[in-house]
Formats: sequence, structure tokens, C-alpha cells
Amino acid sequence: MQESWKFLAKNGEEIMLRYAVPKDAGDIIQTVKSASPERSYVLMEHYGKNPASEKEYITGLDRQRNLLLVALAGSTVVGSLAGLQADGGQRPQTAHILKIGLHLTEAYRGQGIGSEMLNYAIEWAEEHGFKKMEASIFTTNKRSLRMFGRAGFDEECKKRRQFRVGNEFIDEVCMGKLLD
Repeated sequence: MQESWKFLAKNGEEIMLRYAVPKDAGDIIQTVKSASPERSYVLMEHYGKNPASEKEYITGLDRQRNLLLVALAGSTVVGSLAGLQADGGQRPQTAHILKIGLHLTEAYRGQGIGSEMLNYAIEWAEEHGFKKMEASIFTTNKRSLRMFGRAGFDEECKKRRQFRVGNEFIDEVCMGKLLD
């Protein structure tokens, strides 16, 4: 598989996808945090690492079992996709599962970038022997639910009132895709 490639977003802008490198650490954190004001799209409590620890994480990532992509518009990181082996590969019962998390800055949503990243992750997972992919998505994130559905992910469960954000409870949808 190519480690990087370019395509045109729906707005005509050239986008490059490539594996993340340590120097992307701060930009990845900012991309994830860019969704935090919405709070219904991502729980920032799971992120917020500082750039130094994120660089260390990227440096130590096993690229045979984990995928970390960035999407760039020019030299600006506008999206990131993490595909991480379930349970860190420590449990043989779940080592066949790749868990997906995808984040795009608001200005670049709806441009086909997330779909390109997800399609790359599917191909990568198949080439690396994974048998299933999973994603957990808040029910308030309709755009992501549609995108994962178009990519062949099926709803496997709905965790009702799974997260409390402020005074509101939000359901979470577990989506999965079987790979051959």
C-alpha cells in the first residue's frame, strides 16, 4: 500500500493523506480538539495529551498492527484517523479487531476527506490480516453515522444514555464491518 497519496476534495482542494510522523503531534491534538466545542462529537477527556507525549506515542506505534493517518491541505493537518488494534493486541480473543477513530476540522467536513481516510483504513486493515473493524459514534453525529454506513459498517448495538455531556445524555452507536 502507498504510504501517501493525493486526491481532490469536493471543494477542488488537493488533499494529501500520509502516515503520521512525530512532528504532527501538536496538529493532531488540535484537530481532535477542534471538535471539542461541539462536545457531542468527541469526548476530550480521552485526549488532551501534550505534544511531547503524543510524539512519544507516535514514535512507539507498531505500524504493523496500528494505523495513524493525517490529512493535509497544503501543509495544514485537517484530519486524523487512528486505527488501533483492540486491547493493544494483548488478548488473542480480540486481536483481529481494528478500532477506528476519525476526526476532521469543521471547515473540511463534507468534502469526502473522511471517506477517503476510511477507505484507506479498510484496505490497510485487510492487508494486515484484520477480520473486523469497529467504531463508536455518538448518535448526534449524523454525518459520521452516514459515512460509516456508506463504507459498509453496520450498527451492532446502541448504548443508550452512554455519555453525559453537560446536562444532556447521549447515546452511542457501535458500528462494525466484517473483513474477508
